[in-house]
Order: sequence, then structure tokens, then C-alpha cells
Amino acid sequence: MKKTLLALIAVFLMIGLLSGNTMAQDDTITLGEGDWPGIRAKNSVVEVIIESMGYEVERMTARDPLIHQGLTQGDVDIHLGSWMPQILDMREKYKGDYDYVTQNMTEGLYTLAVPQYVWEEGVKTQADLQKYPEKFDKKIYVGPNGWASSKKMNEAKENNIYGLGDWSIINSSQSAMMAQIEKSIDNKDWIVFAGWRPHWMNSAYNLKYLEDPKRLWESPYSWVDTLVRKGFEDDYPQVYRFLQQFRVNVEDNDKWIYEIGYNERDGEEVAREWLSNNIIEVRRWLSMVETKDGQDAYNVLKEELGIE
Repeated sequence: MKKTLLALIAVFLMIGLLSGNTMAQDDTITLGEGDWPGIRAKNSVVEVIIESMGYEVERMTARDPLIHQGLTQGDVDIHLGSWMPQILDMREKYKGDYDYVTQNMTEGLYTLAVPQYVWEEGVKTQADLQKYPEKFDKKIYVGPNGWASSKKMNEAKENNIYGLGDWSIINSSQSAMMAQIEKSIDNKDWIVFAGWRPHWMNSAYNLKYLEDPKRLWESPYSWVDTLVRKGFEDDYPQVYRFLQQFRVNVEDNDKWIYEIGYNERDGEEVAREWLSNNIIEVRRWLSMVETKDGQDAYNVLKEELGIE
């Protein structure tokens, strides 16, 4: 009888521990994070806010396809870096298996760019590249194979658009491409490459984006969407309301990326500093939003940041 009682107690204790673990997991919100500074910066800001609301936050780092797949499987709760229209095909693949929340950034750019000193010498459109082949060594740096920039410029090469049929389309990692850009600018060499906003390159260098008269890129303009897994709104209605109101301008995003991606500062430190200095903007994000225990989220965040 005594052994039976002890066994039952052990079972109840195990059930209690499992229940406690389940509750803890339910309080943990997972952010999808690609391996680029823009999403790391945005996640840092959002993480500070959501944690101030009383929830645990973790990040899952993976490539875009795995993050979108994670949304459909419930492994990722929030993705703040769904860059459109560049990943439209991927979005279509998983359409209906995640929920769209809002556009969190609407002023993006993605097309070929040159240093300002090259632009001032007469390279103002992609059609101008063919006028100076030797200056560029007939090379266009487009980042990793598979990027939209790589596909677009290989199309230009194959079809001799803008007279680029005999140019080399250079694929490399993002970090290798950025190193090449920095080296060229330091030496005042001519270089043309895939550029985009938001990114720290726009704060670190004087760049110009080239016009595309033949609309090879269809449109240079881009935006970033916030996506959540199915059921997230029901599970975290207050966090969902915050996400609906969370929108940033490209200039602030560039600054976050510059501090975190270029100056290699701690993400949380940068986030707290920016939130403290822009608390009025944050009020809009947290309008009518409550913390997990029902307090006004804006006032709680201000208190946590030491703002009276």
C-alpha cells in the first residue's frame, strides 16, 4: 500500500512538472531570424518590448525557407522579415498556412547600386554600365547564388540586356560582397553591386541606386511584412495588437542595422537606447496594449527603461 501511494505521488509530481513545463513553453514566443543584420536589429527591438509585457522570447535562426516552413509547423511564432516582393514565390508556396499581420516597413529598395563618386562620373542608370566596361572590369557583384539580384543579373547577361552579355556576374556570401564593396570604396575603385535598404551600407557609405529604364527588376521598391503562425492571435491577443501597430521607417531601421551589424554593438543595448530616445513613437506601437497581467504596456515599458 505504501509503495502504491509513493508511486501515485511520483506520478502526480511528474504530471505537475510536465504541466509547469508546458505553461513555461506557452509563455515563450519564438521569433524567426535570418542571418542578416536587418532582422536581428528589428528582433532586438521587438524582443525588449514583448519581454516587458511579461513573456519569454527566443529566436530561431535559419534561412528564409525554413523560417516560413517553421511558421506553418508552429515552430516559429513571429517573422518580422518577410521581404516582398522578392520572396513572393516562397510566400505563395505556404499561402494559407500562416497569418499576415501588417507591413512593418514600406520604404525598402533593392536594385543595383554604385558609390556616389561613380554616379557623379555619369553612371546613373543600369544602361550606363556598358559605357564604362573597363572601369568596372566587367563585373557585377550580386551576393549569394539564389538571391533575386543574382537571378535578375544572370537574366540580363543571358539576354544581353543593357549590353551586359559578356559581363561576369559574381556570386559570393553577403559578408564577402560587403568586404569587396568596402575595399573598392576605400581605394576609390569603380564597383557595381546589389544594394538594398534597409542595411548598414546606407549609413556607412555614400551610395546611389541606379535607375532601371527597361524594368529588368520590375520595381526597385520593396517592403517587409510581419507574419505569424496560425492561432497566434488567439493565444497572444495583446502581443498581436502590438504587432499590428509595429511599423518602422527605413531611416531608423538603417540606424539599428548600422549599430548592430556594422559597429557590432549588443542588440539589446541598441534597442533600449533607441526606445528610450523615441518613447513617443513607441506610444503608438503600444496604444491600447496590455501586459500579460493586464497592466498598460506602454507605462510598464517606460518604467523598465527608467523613464518617468
